[in-house]
Amino acid sequence: MQSIKGSHLQSIERERYFRYGERILLAGFFLAAWLLCGRISYSDGDDAYFSSMAHSMPFWEYLKMRYIGWEGRMTSEAMTYLAFYFGKTFWQTANAFALTMLPAGLIHIVKKISGQTAPKEGFFTALLLYLLILALGIPVIGYGAFWVTGSTFYLWSIVAGIWAAMPFVDLVYRREKGTWKSFLYALPCSFLAAMGQEQIAAVVIAFGILAVAYDLVRLRRCGQDCKMHPGAGLPFLHILEVLLMIGALTALFLSPGTDARTQSEIDTWMPQYGAMSTGNHIFITVQWMLSSFANEGKLLFCLIWIFLLLLLWKKRTGGSRILAGICGILALVSLLPFLGITFFSEMGMGVSDYNQCVREVAIPASLDGQNWAAMMFWAGGCLFTLAALLALQESLCQRLHMVLLVLAACASECILYFSPTMYASGPRVYFMAQILLWLLAGMLGEKLVRRGKPQILILAGLGGVLNVVCSLELVMGYL
Repeated sequence: MQSIKGSHLQSIERERYFRYGERILLAGFFLAAWLLCGRISYSDGDDAYFSSMAHSMPFWEYLKMRYIGWEGRMTSEAMTYLAFYFGKTFWQTANAFALTMLPAGLIHIVKKISGQTAPKEGFFTALLLYLLILALGIPVIGYGAFWVTGSTFYLWSIVAGIWAAMPFVDLVYRREKGTWKSFLYALPCSFLAAMGQEQIAAVVIAFGILAVAYDLVRLRRCGQDCKMHPGAGLPFLHILEVLLMIGALTALFLSPGTDARTQSEIDTWMPQYGAMSTGNHIFITVQWMLSSFANEGKLLFCLIWIFLLLLLWKKRTGGSRILAGICGILALVSLLPFLGITFFSEMGMGVSDYNQCVREVAIPASLDGQNWAAMMFWAGGCLFTLAALLALQESLCQRLHMVLLVLAACASECILYFSPTMYASGPRVYFMAQILLWLLAGMLGEKLVRRGKPQILILAGLGGVLNVVCSLELVMGYL
């Protein structure tokens, strides 16, 4: 009896260490982010412009000027003004906090979806998500999270959107545990995201609508028995959040300056924009998206395919083993650019400098056989990934959720179909898509952690080191 009691106490003690360990990871990540942000300096161009505006115009006058004359991203504009008004030290701390809340939010989502409660698994899952940030494209996170102007327009809005999505995750996966208290931060965050950045707004609105629809169908099927449970009934607060985001996003698009800005940017960045056929416009959008996956997103896809390989291989059926083998081939090919082999990553866009006007976009006839092979490989890889996710032995809800993450990543980039700055905006516009792929990799990795495969942490860490080392010159350029 004494031995059983002692063993139980030791188990509690180990669990406490893992809980403390997760908190140490959070604090350590914030400290690392704070030190890195301290190395960043203001750049010429946008940083200089916004710094000048913040110190020469009153806050509300500045917002009015930007809304009427330029764009409707009022919350991003407000955060940018405040960041430059209070100076570099304020931005360093605020951006480090936003960077920390990014993986912290993804960790919360993964745990909510999996129903994970064990402290040991929670610690390894958190460590995996922190390591996976190193798999993001270095230019993507550099321009989206460490460039001062890029961070306030992209990182801060996207982080707000991630935390705004928490009630929708609760609604689908843990309805009985969700409370109104989560809306105390979710509603303000939803407004910040929806009137701050179109990509995250569209993603959260879409997932919010699906979550509400799923819950309404579930309640209808469950009938009177469900309605008797505590907390049952129509998800009014979730519907309110969706409507708030739709209203804020509508106000963003109704900015009086939108039309004038669009025409100005057509003249500056893509004179062909208005005269292009719909077919050619779709072609360059798909080409641009696949190129981003093959170059900036290659390591994320590589890890997703490796995690799928391990999960499918454990099913021990002929069909799953074939799918696992294809995952292995895809993962190996995706790594070729690290060796300087660009056969499957060069797609003939003909754009080498994002800072220059693109006067002639690619057309299908301008691509050679190698360009088409690269496009077909990555298009096939994306379609195969959807099929492999559906083949996993998980609940239908989780499999569809993972498929929707891939589709949302594609959609968040295809939104740039409507922007003449598709090329000029640079890698920062891939940030939203890569965060969705990061979340997908975390969900797959968590399943492996739960099945006793913590070795994938070493794999994720080595992949991140490879990514950073191969881009070391670029990394040092940011610092």
